Amino acid sequence: MLKPFPEQEQPLGSMVLPAWLMWVIAAVALVVVDLTLVGTQFILVATGLAALVAAGLAAIGFGVAGQGWGFVLATAVLVPLMIHLFRTRFTRREVAPRDPGWEQGVRVTVVAQGDRLVAKLKSDHFPVRLSDGSEPVEGEELIVEHMDGITLVAHRPEAG
Repeated sequence: MLKPFPEQEQPLGSMVLPAWLMWVIAAVALVVVDLTLVGTQFILVATGLAALVAAGLAAIGFGVAGQGWGFVLATAVLVPLMIHLFRTRFTRREVAPRDPGWEQGVRVTVVAQGDRLVAKLKSDHFPVRLSDGSEPVEGEELIVEHMDGITLVAHRPEAG
């Protein structure tokens, strides 16, 4: 009589995992490590997908060499593909305070913060200095020229 799962006849102490299951475990481990520890670089996700390809090859009967080559080839294709797809999708498109030119021409309001005056830009507060050397007044609107470190260098609208 044919038994559909002959590997189940082995005693409990000598259980051997099938190759496809080892590849699936490796794939899950790679994806979890990438998404939790590495910071979503997607290289390990691509490698995990390649491990799933190798698991499929193992499930349909390929030998160890075929599984290895399938894994290597799938990795060679999927890693560059994932890098291209996800790095372009997740790259920062908006400018930030440290990017040159982000603040030029922006209107800011001078507000008191404790014992000093700062410029309020959206929800952020920056130290402010006027380009002509004069002191800003609370409530005054200024136009930003550039940033010097974390200090906004600005001028009055009528002086610009």
